[in-house]
Amino acid sequence: MSNSAKIRTLKSLVGSINFEGRSFLSVNDLTDDQIYGLFDLALQLEPWNRSMIPLATGNVMSTLFFQPSTRTRMSFETAMHRLGGAVISEANPLVTSSAAKEESLSDMLKVVSKYANIIVMRHFDDVEARKAAPFSESPVINGGWGHWEHPTQALLDLYTLYRTYGHIDGLKVCVASADLIEARTGHSMAQGLARLGARVFLASPKAKRIPQEVMDKISARGIKVEEAFDLDQDSFNDLVSDMDMVYLPGCSAPKGPEAEAFKVVMDKYFVRYETLEKVAKDENRTIYVTHTLPRRSGEMDLRIDNSPSQLYFEAIAYSVSIRMALVAAILGV
Repeated sequence: MSNSAKIRTLKSLVGSINFEGRSFLSVNDLTDDQIYGLFDLALQLEPWNRSMIPLATGNVMSTLFFQPSTRTRMSFETAMHRLGGAVISEANPLVTSSAAKEESLSDMLKVVSKYANIIVMRHFDDVEARKAAPFSESPVINGGWGHWEHPTQALLDLYTLYRTYGHIDGLKVCVASADLIEARTGHSMAQGLARLGARVFLASPKAKRIPQEVMDKISARGIKVEEAFDLDQDSFNDLVSDMDMVYLPGCSAPKGPEAEAFKVVMDKYFVRYETLEKVAKDENRTIYVTHTLPRRSGEMDLRIDNSPSQLYFEAIAYSVSIRMALVAAILGV
């Protein structure tokens, strides 16, 4: 072995990320090098996705979810258990915690941080969450706040893309939604993709384009993304046919009388199975499709589920290892 060769232990990988004790509220809290450091660490932790490696023994995670969640909450709790740590969970704090007694979020975080070494929180109001987070004495992870950001979802989808292609730079990715204003994962993902060198296309109605704040953050780094507005299903699928991946972040669809009108718009961003099949046959390449889930009836062609293009269920397993890596890096274990 060369004298210059370095043994890449888990300890050295955690140390190189240099994120111990820090909160993760936005995808921009990580440098590009730290993102790739987490990818390296997650890759080394993948063998323990279905078992346990005792790195976080003695540490406690609190999950505070003010909105419903299946994948984010359970994958974080799974990640902590796989690391050998413990979890205390509040899945309905507006009913079962002192938030029901009008306790402020800042007080709750200050109290819970006395119990837990790390807190994962989902909240419906990103302004309130961002104001309250500094009151915690333990690092806080944003598990989806308002319509602002969902950075760990973007992180796992970036990791899935990285594991699929071996790189992100140069890939053509379309982030598409009937409403990119409220698609918080789309906000995080667009920024992460652009920073890591992907060619990013944003498809949405012009009236529901991605917030200017997100575009300004991307532009501030000297990066350009392309926007495509008011497409119909034909023109959207024409755009899709030139992509390496289509990213469907979902959004908070309206209920009641507005729901049917929204479904009409949503149908314009329907990825046709035939589009993927034609590219595979004519160009011998795969267009991957991923969705943050949960998906709604009619949002996508379900035949994709059993095709080579499907990445959304593949991402579920990757979500455990990348969240194990993030937790390990923050705890410094």
